[in-house]
Amino acid sequence: MSINPLSSSAILQQMADALPTHPQGDTTSDLSSSHEALALFSHTCMASLGFRLLGFDEDKLEEAQCHELAPRLPPNWNASFNTYAFVYAHQQSALRFVIRTDRMGGKAEIRGLGINDERITRVEVTIKDFISNAALPVRITINGDGVEDRSNLPQTLQNVFISGNRIEDLASLIKINIVQKLLPSLQKEGYEESADDRAAREDADEAGRRPPRQPVIPDPLPQPAQPYPYNDPLNPPPRNPVPAGDFPPPGFEDPYDINRPAGIPLRQPARSPFGNIGADDLHPPGLGPHDPLRPGLGIGGGLPRPGGGQGMHPTFDDPLFGGPGGGNGEFDPQVPPGARYDPLGPGGLPRLGGRRPGGGSGPFGGGFGGGFGGFGGGDII
Repeated sequence: MSINPLSSSAILQQMADALPTHPQGDTTSDLSSSHEALALFSHTCMASLGFRLLGFDEDKLEEAQCHELAPRLPPNWNASFNTYAFVYAHQQSALRFVIRTDRMGGKAEIRGLGINDERITRVEVTIKDFISNAALPVRITINGDGVEDRSNLPQTLQNVFISGNRIEDLASLIKINIVQKLLPSLQKEGYEESADDRAAREDADEAGRRPPRQPVIPDPLPQPAQPYPYNDPLNPPPRNPVPAGDFPPPGFEDPYDINRPAGIPLRQPARSPFGNIGADDLHPPGLGPHDPLRPGLGIGGGLPRPGGGQGMHPTFDDPLFGGPGGGNGEFDPQVPPGARYDPLGPGGLPRLGGRRPGGGSGPFGGGFGGGFGGFGGGDII
């Protein structure tokens, strides 16, 4: 039965093998801090899955030295402070990969990048949830002959972690969030994909098939001003119903039928003989539709409509004088259609006799007051 390369025992042995050889006379520690232990752990996970170390700077590789010392790390692997970078290659991919571990306060971020792929993967961990600072620093045992003794080094490194389960949990986080997104469908003896791994691979494949996003070019011209609220003729405002309450609003007059519901015809105006007198005087002379002062065809006038005009100078066909709608409707040659009544007569002097407007006469055939002895009315002009 094959061994899982990311099991706790395999990772601890890989970490023990990866620590550089301790020079004689060197009294410094081999693993001094928690974030340094986390960086060594991430490198061990990559090396266990077949990633080959090329160096620590993508612009300055040390492939020959790394290959010569493998599985040991070069002594300068931890030369930087709080930031650790590793450059890898894999036989199942033509890309190069960069794994970087950065410390940020009590947390650490492990990021992965496929060079020329430009997809960054990352996982964030809380250091104290995995690393025990009480077991640090770690130093390789030197026997009496000055030779390194690494026999108990895996057990010493296990004490650096909270527990064996925490080792496998941390390895699973790196596997799912870093390895499977950088190199989907990785083939390694004893290595199996989980459901989360398959989902990560499908996401990576979909991202690779997705066409590049086109940049959005802003419009250099400003947008036209829009009134607020915007009056859309195709979207009339809804008719708000009268709010119900104990005291409904009074019924005001609605001369323009603003509140008239749709489908109900307009109200017809009342036909009173005296109610519309003066209505046509709202139009200037010559501009009204039926100007009683200037009747006739053409601009500014027209034929007198039935029922007379509605100005302050009504004609004799107005119901006020017994015209159509008010008199007997017979033709009177003394009062032709369109004639006006002058109460004083020609020259501004009163006349005796004559007919009153509308064809009627006084008791003596005269005007108002009648006969020769009465005061005659005006004249028809």
